[in-house]
Formats: sequence, structure tokens, C-alpha cells
Amino acid sequence: MTTINISLPEQLKKEADTLVGAGYYVSFSDLVRESLRRIVEVSRYDQWYKEAKQDEKEGRAVVLKSKKDIANYFKKI
Repeated sequence: MTTINISLPEQLKKEADTLVGAGYYVSFSDLVRESLRRIVEVSRYDQWYKEAKQDEKEGRAVVLKSKKDIANYFKKI
């Protein structure tokens, strides 16, 4: 596992310590790892959304607006 050093505003560190002290996280490192995982996941979905919007704009995507559209789409594939 890699070790890194970071600088934080005092208030953010206090809030993090409060979460750790309340038992939400085992340690400060655990809090940081979980926070980064969540950010990466959200960023991944944001990127997929942007790519889908671009595909739609360029005519490479099909927008399915009803159950009938979905059923017809699956019949074709």
C-alpha cells in the first residue's frame, strides 16, 4: 500500500476526526480511502453520461422513451 502526505484545513481535519471518533470509520486513512472511492465512482458515471450525451448528439445512440421502444430494441438485437 502506498503512503502519502496531505495538507488539510484544520476544520476539515476536525470534522474527519469526529467521524472517526463516532465510529463511522476505523481510522482517518479508512475515511480517506472510502471518500476517494466514492469520488472515483461518481466521476466514472459522470464520464459515461458525457460520452452518452455526445453519442446521442452525433447520432450514435438511440433514446428509448417507452416500454414499447425498449421491447422493440431488444427484438432487434
